[in-house]
Amino acid sequence: MGLSIEVESRHPASNSLKLVAGFCDVAVTFSSSASDVPTLTAPDGSLSGTGTVAQYLASKAASAELKAQLLGTTTEEQVEISQWITRANTEFASVDQPACAAMNTTLLNTSFLVGTTLTLADLVVFGALYPTVSALAPAELTYLCNLTRWMDYVYMTSGAPGLFKALNFRKPAFAPPAELFAAPAPSAKKEDKKDVKEGGKADAKKPVEQKAVEQKAAETKPEPKEEKAKPAEPAAGGEAKKEKKEKKVRDLPIKKEDAAVGISLLDIRVGTIVKCEKHPNADSLYVEEIDIGEEAPRQVVSGLVKFIPLERMQGARVLVLCNVKPGNMRDVKSTGMVLCASNEEHTAVDFVVPPEGVPNGEKISFEGVEGEPEPVLNPKKKHFEQLAPDLKTDANGVAGYKGNPFQTSKGHCKASLINAFVK
Repeated sequence: MGLSIEVESRHPASNSLKLVAGFCDVAVTFSSSASDVPTLTAPDGSLSGTGTVAQYLASKAASAELKAQLLGTTTEEQVEISQWITRANTEFASVDQPACAAMNTTLLNTSFLVGTTLTLADLVVFGALYPTVSALAPAELTYLCNLTRWMDYVYMTSGAPGLFKALNFRKPAFAPPAELFAAPAPSAKKEDKKDVKEGGKADAKKPVEQKAVEQKAAETKPEPKEEKAKPAEPAAGGEAKKEKKEKKVRDLPIKKEDAAVGISLLDIRVGTIVKCEKHPNADSLYVEEIDIGEEAPRQVVSGLVKFIPLERMQGARVLVLCNVKPGNMRDVKSTGMVLCASNEEHTAVDFVVPPEGVPNGEKISFEGVEGEPEPVLNPKKKHFEQLAPDLKTDANGVAGYKGNPFQTSKGHCKASLINAFVK
């Protein structure tokens, strides 16, 4: 009898254990049950619990080397791995955004949770965090860059693409300096030496009689001074070609950030949340319908469940970034982003609120700033990500860009959090 695991098919533990089994190259039959607690049946008995089952699968890894890698090669590593697996089944069982921020800090100076290679801790914690992290907006994933880097690495190296969808973010492109591609031209001196050597070899091969005739001809017919420089002409021509080639290389386009990025690119409007409910596929997300003065309310998905209760969401006056590219968040379409103030640790989040009396649909303006917003922000150019570090609230809670307040016809927009980031 082989190994079999029973667990509720939609529970995160199901894909987590499939990931571990696949990485260990252990054959397991999975079947669905009503329980969220996985149960493994083996020839020598049965086990239950995600951590216990995962460790058992690792102990049956295809090779001794892989087993040691997954479970740790020292007592200290084995203890750390066990602690991470325990956290995955307790602390990360219903992970929220503050927990993601804490993990982002933990991964600041490390590539793996334990040691210097992928272990069972990375696989199990990845499976526990995936439902929450995969539901984050691209801007949030960019903000949690260390966590995103680690999640993406585990995803790409563990066999996860067959079980999980890729995270919704764009990796930065590497644009090497064009000068790196400029091949060095051969030195004229070396070419001259080569010519001299080749000439010397050729002279050595000539018959003695022919050398004498050539020597006599040279004595009777002196070579003009101007022509002495002629052998250098090919080298000069080579230098000219080199200059042309180098000039052509320097003219190649080098990828740079868009110099025209400015706050006028963002289409920020006043709105009212007319309906809000929990996301059907993600516990940390809300699905809102927001009136921003259009014919029909916009549907927006926001990760605010852990910060703002549902009763505050209903009827809330908010600011909406309207020209983000529409996208699906856990299979629900989102066509905007509610702007909120957040502390640096991302443990406190609250709305940026317009003054009373501002009509829905009014666009936010900035003193002295002209220009029309982009119809849709191009995710490849990362306009919002470039502007986000300068979107902040001041000591009075007034939201602004580089200190220039978010302006409406009734005054400035504010948040309850001071000296906070707006995103």
